[in-house]
Amino acid sequence: MINAISKSMFLGSALLVSVLIFAATSTSEHEADLSGTWTLTIETPMGISNPILKIWKSADGYDGTYESRRGKRGVEDIEVKGQAFSFRMMVSMPMGDFEMVYKGSIDGEKISGTIGNPMGEIAFAGRRS
Repeated sequence: MINAISKSMFLGSALLVSVLIFAATSTSEHEADLSGTWTLTIETPMGISNPILKIWKSADGYDGTYESRRGKRGVEDIEVKGQAFSFRMMVSMPMGDFEMVYKGSIDGEKISGTIGNPMGEIAFAGRRS
């Protein structure tokens, strides 16, 4: 009787551990969906900017556009890994062209992260519209 109870407790514990490991593994491998229209908020030295980021799924992964006071441009190299994402775009300024690299994380209907540029990094946040 004690032997049967011990086996039952061992099997129950083993099953519980297996379920927890499976849940942790499948959750960490889940890729968040970056597609949609995002209204970003960026605090710059020139004030708050609210560009619109549009991302959609394509045969190659993701494609997108970015529209701000400076016009509309395409975004390149969009990557999503788990909850993390990144993309880059080229910006033309009076002082020349430079690359901006966005890196962040997706949390349901919100995104946040940093924008890297030749002068450093600034923070951004966004909401899916």
